[in-house]
Amino acid sequence: MRPIPEQSLSDCHQLVLEIFQGVLPEGDTVVGKSFIRQVLAEVGVPEDEADTMLALVNTGYDKVCYREFFQFMFQEQDAIVPPPRKRLSKQVEEPFLCSYFRRVFETLGGANDGGLTKAQLKEALEAFEMSLPGSANTQIEDVVAHIFEEIDQNGDSEICWNDFQKWLLSWNVPHDDSEDAARSLFTFLDRDGSGHISAQEMMDALMLMSEFESKTDRSLSVTHSEAGQIIRDLDPDGEGGIDYHTFLEVLHAARNHSPGSMNQEPHLVLNFDVNNTVVMLDSATGADSEGLISMVLSNSAWGTIDYDDNGWPSRWTLKAPELSPTQPQANLHTYSEFVVLQNPFPDPAGFGSKADLRAANEKVKASRRQALWSFAHSGMPGEAFRKDLASMQEKLLLPEAVRGTQAAKDAGLGGDSVQLLPSFLHLLRELKRRGRSFTLIFRTFGKDLPQLRQELEALCQGWHPLFQKEDLVILDGSDGQPDYRMKFDKLDGCGTFFRNPLEGDFIALAMGTMEQPSKLEEGPQFWKDKEHIQIYEGVHQVFKHYMQISSQCHTVALRDYYPGWAAANSTSAGGKPFFLGRLDPAEHCMFFDDHISPLDPNIVDPIDAHLWPRRYSSGQVYGVHLVQAQPLLSIRDRNYFVKCVEDCETARAAKLQRWHKLKRLVGDLDGVRKVLAGFIYTSVPSQRVVFRPWSSSRDVHRAQRVPTFEDE
Repeated sequence: MRPIPEQSLSDCHQLVLEIFQGVLPEGDTVVGKSFIRQVLAEVGVPEDEADTMLALVNTGYDKVCYREFFQFMFQEQDAIVPPPRKRLSKQVEEPFLCSYFRRVFETLGGANDGGLTKAQLKEALEAFEMSLPGSANTQIEDVVAHIFEEIDQNGDSEICWNDFQKWLLSWNVPHDDSEDAARSLFTFLDRDGSGHISAQEMMDALMLMSEFESKTDRSLSVTHSEAGQIIRDLDPDGEGGIDYHTFLEVLHAARNHSPGSMNQEPHLVLNFDVNNTVVMLDSATGADSEGLISMVLSNSAWGTIDYDDNGWPSRWTLKAPELSPTQPQANLHTYSEFVVLQNPFPDPAGFGSKADLRAANEKVKASRRQALWSFAHSGMPGEAFRKDLASMQEKLLLPEAVRGTQAAKDAGLGGDSVQLLPSFLHLLRELKRRGRSFTLIFRTFGKDLPQLRQELEALCQGWHPLFQKEDLVILDGSDGQPDYRMKFDKLDGCGTFFRNPLEGDFIALAMGTMEQPSKLEEGPQFWKDKEHIQIYEGVHQVFKHYMQISSQCHTVALRDYYPGWAAANSTSAGGKPFFLGRLDPAEHCMFFDDHISPLDPNIVDPIDAHLWPRRYSSGQVYGVHLVQAQPLLSIRDRNYFVKCVEDCETARAAKLQRWHKLKRLVGDLDGVRKVLAGFIYTSVPSQRVVFRPWSSSRDVHRAQRVPTFEDE
């Protein structure tokens, strides 16, 4: 760093004024940035350093008010020229509307391949939640036709990004101070011009802004916890850095919603895995209720693991007297974890064929199951929980007065046990009692959905044998309200996903059928010649229709594609697609699955279709949109699912409030400038508040480390 050469600050100020007065016509108040750079060069400021100063004054626009620039440049009596830095990315400098649609073009290939067709642009405008200038109350087809009429000069039915950008800028979108303020803050923190800033830098900046703004408005005070949660929403693990576009997109979403709208009850979109989430069965392994509950207990009992001299896990000892889905104290492990360590899968390198490897893996799985099923037997480590086993078995039995009755058989309950968990049935009845608007989406890899149809119909029509006749709740539409019965004969009543992660993570959705291709190679062609089936291909078409059925349908049965998940090595990237929009206060999507964990969505793929192929991490959506279903609680507690929904709604409301506060905090242009002016030539000082990534959070550390059930 070096001072402005040869002149005192007052002399420098006078020199700059003389240069301006000699060039600007009388009465002009703004000047181009290129001229500002020339002025700064006259007083010894290099071009790259001038860019840093200009980035904090009206960033993203071609002209600057020179009086604002004077006030900004000379308000500090000991001003020092900032250190050199890389030139800013054009995407960071440009207005948000351009930045947003630049990524639309990039996502659909237009930025690299030359252009977008009318169909692609129409798809983009339908799928992305951003309006174009002049398109209010206008049909999308008419907007697209108008754009092509103005831009497609050579008549090749394609438009390129450069022409589209000029068209956007020609509208002279109104100046937005909050966007300028956010960009100024981000640009200052982004010292290397990469378009990313570290989580700790943002933490320090938020605490500094909070201290400044709360002096005049106490509602803008941000606690250490709130700042940490805000940053986790952007960069949960503090590794990849906070992306400029994500930061500005969330602020844009917050700007579109008033605090009052956040208090309104949203439409609920409830996705439920079937096996071991709302139905306690395991058709793949043949486990009875005792075996299933023993597995639940073994993953809810916590103890210590002893190792022999060779480091092999030799014994598990119970330490916590109470069952819990989360670790009650540090350094404890579930019995399930011990069993997995004792029965590791073999090294694939030691097998000559896939068949031999598969057989060896199945042998390991069988050994694990045998150990878990016998967990609470006499003489076993979980013997102390035999009463819990009996109590939970009792809760899965139909009442004696119901067992074997014609009403039970008519509801598809021909055996002694319940099918759909009473806590799940209670949730649907409670949502109806409360007058909530909701969509119910069943999700499964298997073919088990049709067998649930009879019982759900009995519940909806008000004659389910588990509920008293005088406690009548109707969900079949006969009262003029939504009909929640399954309808496999309707186009939007059922559907099936197809995923091929080996070919660009291709996604398709076939509505009107639950049949699937047996091989990845068959792809959507499997349905092409079948009647009464509607196929949607590509993430944006699938996203659009998924959101449509989420808001317009009442009960949907969707079968997910297991071979796609297996081909992705059983990771979330090949899992059940779960599309999330942009902080929409009018809709709240949730996904319940026993395989979700706080650290990894695992079997569910939370997709941000706007930034595809970006995914949401667990830290961004766990406890708000993703729920790890806990059979220990859902079997025991009739209100379990009701409480889960309430907890998610509370967490989501708090998140929206945080983002609204963030928008007010960093959207104050004057405030941001005043705070940054004191540090423009140095870094923002540390506020001595350490950002803790999601991976080190209490939720992650206390979670079970292995799933209760294997997914077959």
